[in-house]
Amino acid sequence: MERILTFCKKIIDETGQEHLLYYWLLKKKTKETEDAIYGIEITKYKQEQLIEKEQIASLSTSESRVIELIQKMARGNVTPMTLLPLADDFLSA
Repeated sequence: MERILTFCKKIIDETGQEHLLYYWLLKKKTKETEDAIYGIEITKYKQEQLIEKEQIASLSTSESRVIELIQKMARGNVTPMTLLPLADDFLSA
């Protein structure tokens, strides 16, 4: 699986501590057809230490749709903890 860094954001939590959020586009080619399926991974770091990570490896076959979702998530400061419920909403729409 290929990981492509799409966005990196610095956020400050409610206690005033700084965190970095990394938004990754995941790309996996299927064996049968060589088509790609795309997903999202979000990682959260505090002082260079990974503190949260979540991913959905198979979200859509549309790269542009997944990139659009990543852009929206980055604008909204979506964290790994909230990735799954928001992606569920995306799939339901």
